[in-house]
Amino acid sequence: MTAAKGKIGTTAALVLAVASTGVVIPWLRVLVEQANRGSVSASVFVDAHVVGGMVGAVLGARALRLARSARSLALAALAGSVATTLAIAALDSFVPRVGLRLLDGACHVLAITALVAAATSGDAELRARRSVRMGIAIVLGIGGGFGLGGGVVRDPVTALVVAALLSGAALVTVFAGVAAEPPEVAPPRAPGRRQIAPGLLAFGERFMFGTLSIAGPFLATPARVGLVTGVAMTTSVVAMPFARRYARVSGVRRLAVRSTLAFTVMLAAAPVIHVFASFGRALGWAIACGLSSGALYATVLVLVARSVALEDRARDMATAHAAGNAGFALGALCAGVMVGVLPDMLAVTVPSVAVIAAATLAVWLTVPTAARDCPVIGGIAGLGDDGEPREPTRHPVT
Repeated sequence: MTAAKGKIGTTAALVLAVASTGVVIPWLRVLVEQANRGSVSASVFVDAHVVGGMVGAVLGARALRLARSARSLALAALAGSVATTLAIAALDSFVPRVGLRLLDGACHVLAITALVAAATSGDAELRARRSVRMGIAIVLGIGGGFGLGGGVVRDPVTALVVAALLSGAALVTVFAGVAAEPPEVAPPRAPGRRQIAPGLLAFGERFMFGTLSIAGPFLATPARVGLVTGVAMTTSVVAMPFARRYARVSGVRRLAVRSTLAFTVMLAAAPVIHVFASFGRALGWAIACGLSSGALYATVLVLVARSVALEDRARDMATAHAAGNAGFALGALCAGVMVGVLPDMLAVTVPSVAVIAAATLAVWLTVPTAARDCPVIGGIAGLGDDGEPREPTRHPVT
């Protein structure tokens, strides 16, 4: 199997696997109302998947070591996702569905972590480029899943079945198009501060999508929710390659502060323009928000792409996924409460702006030299003074 074919197979499998996670979201309200439950239960259902993903992220590097190859780990995780999703569709009781959703989340993130780590090898520049490319695949997959769920699917059970079929298609793609390459032995890492900034920024960015995923179905029709979330995530891929190039010229820290500011402005504008009031407003805001969030997500990916060994990349990618999942889970839970307290998009904007501001402040406070270059990121182990990834010192493996 050629390297090019392997990369294509890995990317295709990643898109299919991620798409399966978004199909159900536009139908959350119907799903919980069929069980005589409300917005808080919708938050619990989403959070079960996301918390399971956090568990999968924590276990990512160890699971890769036990599976002996990224391909084997992805196959096992996707098989588990297909089985649990079909079981959720077959059940009527809400509580067992939540438990299975937890397991499905762990399976999904294990598969995604394995696929991303396998596809992001090479030198520092190539790793950054491939990392952003995988990020684009993830966003396209999620956006496609939202669009499929909101525009094609007509009930929540069908959405679950479609999600299982997408995971199954990802499994077949991995089996046919991804080589079973054993992970390299990771050299010892030089001592130093662990990367704090990527996780905090991922937490803040995913928090907004968590609030929007829960609040959206209670503020607009499934089709309008699918439009906003799908277009925002799909549009973000346009910004990501440009953001990576900007980071090469001006430094990833400046990219971080400017993308964070743009993202915050878009959030603050949402209730002012009444996003869901018309098709045009929803589309315009989704595009603008997607561009700013794509730049912010590219910042996270460039920061975590510095690892040379496959196992280290899996660990760093898993850490970013865990932080992002935690932000999404907290955002979903917060929206389940706030949607009944604050009107319109204020249920999304108020907590999201507060969290992204707190995440930015936390990076500034926990990294002593942050103010030297810009008030967001600085002094992170593994980064040069310009904020670009730096090759770690190679140590002989005995």
